[in-house]
Amino acid sequence: MGGPEIVDVHIHLCRDTAQEKAVFPKKGWPDEWYWCSPDKVGPYMDARRVSHIVAVNIMDTGRMTDVRLARLPADISGGEREGARAEIRTEMQERVRSFNDWICATFRENARIIPFVMMDPVLFGPGLADELERCIQMGAQGVKIHPSICGHMPDDPCLMPVYERCQEAGLGVLSDTGTLVNPDGQMYGLPLHWVPVLSSFPSLKFIMAHLCDSIWDDRIDLAREFKENLWFDTAGGLLDDNHPPAIHRGMMTSQAPRVFRKIGVERIMFGTDAPGRGDVDIRDRAAQITALALSDDEKEMILSRNARQFLGL
Repeated sequence: MGGPEIVDVHIHLCRDTAQEKAVFPKKGWPDEWYWCSPDKVGPYMDARRVSHIVAVNIMDTGRMTDVRLARLPADISGGEREGARAEIRTEMQERVRSFNDWICATFRENARIIPFVMMDPVLFGPGLADELERCIQMGAQGVKIHPSICGHMPDDPCLMPVYERCQEAGLGVLSDTGTLVNPDGQMYGLPLHWVPVLSSFPSLKFIMAHLCDSIWDDRIDLAREFKENLWFDTAGGLLDDNHPPAIHRGMMTSQAPRVFRKIGVERIMFGTDAPGRGDVDIRDRAAQITALALSDDEKEMILSRNARQFLGL
């Protein structure tokens, strides 16, 4: 099939169709239409000329913990509740370790699926650096961070050794940097919250996800300040006549060329955030890029070449 090569740097791979249906349900979809699991993703990629995907691990262990705690008897003592919380914490740590084990094993079986493992400083505390080292030994190519889901600032002390190790090893760091509100009412991952990290780690390979969010003006400012350690992805897509703002980001396709060039097209990588955000098809998101008023060279950079250089493919 013709068309440009695509590298998608922002995919949420599921273990199987059952998990994909539970986490990313699509009303009315038969099982055959679900594709984002290792047994199905290969043919899906081939049909769309997707050479590689970056599978970014994330799990909302905070919400899962709250659900479990809510099931406890109302008359349970404070000590018993804290004991239950400790047990659940240990269980959640093991679930994340298992999740990271799985995505690294998937990469060993299929090198087109590049693993970015989950790093949660709230769940792991000072042991987070050990979890990263364990994952590096299994083949992790980068890490995924989500401050607003996990409930922490980007410069959480337990993350600083993670950034240092990633900088040393040349591993990528991809983080959500949007306006998602944590249950405590905070938007931890806002772009400007990353200034302390970017200032402290000048050689870090950091991808600020969701460039096309409603606060892309701050991203432009950061791109001007941090020219050597800051990249962006387009996960979430753009707004146009066929993509209303309900499940898309805030940047119109008419504005994208101007903004992308202000940032530097060589620092922008294609991403979809699939299979979330509605009925996402990688071809549909790629078509938004190919339709932009950019040169063919600039489109190629965004769709694949920048990611190839960043990931060392």
